[in-house]
Amino acid sequence: MILQQPSTHLEGNQLLADFANLPPKPPRSKLEPHRDLIRELRRGGRTYREVAQLFQERLGLYVAPSTLHSFVKVRAKHRKRTQFELPPLELAVAESPALDRVAALKAKPAVRSSKPTRFVFRENEPLILTSNGGEQ
Repeated sequence: MILQQPSTHLEGNQLLADFANLPPKPPRSKLEPHRDLIRELRRGGRTYREVAQLFQERLGLYVAPSTLHSFVKVRAKHRKRTQFELPPLELAVAESPALDRVAALKAKPAVRSSKPTRFVFRENEPLILTSNGGEQ
């Protein structure tokens, strides 16, 4: 079939009008009628596997989790990734009482309890297991 160029601008407009009057095409995906349900389930934290299982149990509609993923991915709004920034250090210091607590903990002397060692290490000798909790 060869399409011919319309001979006049008027014929081109007629063709556009004819195409505009065509009935809308039915959705190609069996998931399209359930679009809102899928969106709400996903927003509620359901995995694609769980959504597929719910569809099979409740609607009698078998759909693979990968099909659900593709359906959502194709119809997803492309969101521009935002750059997260930390607030300036001056603001963080001025507004945070937690930093005072952290500074107090850092100033506190560290108390280390020495627990008994189970082995004695001497260079060029095998490890020695102590019998009395590290004292030899």
